[in-house]
Amino acid sequence: MSATSMLGEVRPEHQHTADGDMVLLHYLRSFRRPVLEVWSAATERSQLSHWLGHVSGGEGNFSIDLLEGPIPGPVTVRVDHCQAPHELIVCIDGCPLEVSMNQIGVVTTVELTRRHVCPADAGTIGPRWQYLFDRLTAYLDQQPLPHWSPRYPELADEYR
Repeated sequence: MSATSMLGEVRPEHQHTADGDMVLLHYLRSFRRPVLEVWSAATERSQLSHWLGHVSGGEGNFSIDLLEGPIPGPVTVRVDHCQAPHELIVCIDGCPLEVSMNQIGVVTTVELTRRHVCPADAGTIGPRWQYLFDRLTAYLDQQPLPHWSPRYPELADEYR
């Protein structure tokens, strides 16, 4: 396997709401692959269709019909910032997501941050991102894609 797998980490965030403090979900994986290969797998329509779902729409605003998982129907994506192949900031169904990729030697590190999460929602959101990251990893490793049930819902307590 070319990636190190780990659960996401829940971190306090400096943003507060009337309901209380917010948290962020942070994921970090390393792949023994060039950054351009990992970037392409995570951003090119033709590759996304193999592990994530069908992409439709324009370059900056599009939707993805997910192949499988806990979210029914398409998700909308707005690209807020893109500096290929290192930085990507998107808003997915109104929720901010930051992706950073850096290559040192033969290893590309991918850092994913999902900000502005209510602590009570982390147990639902965290396993979803774990699942999607695991699908990307399996795609890059040319392994069978993981399925949503039953493993991922059982991870909810790890994010609380």
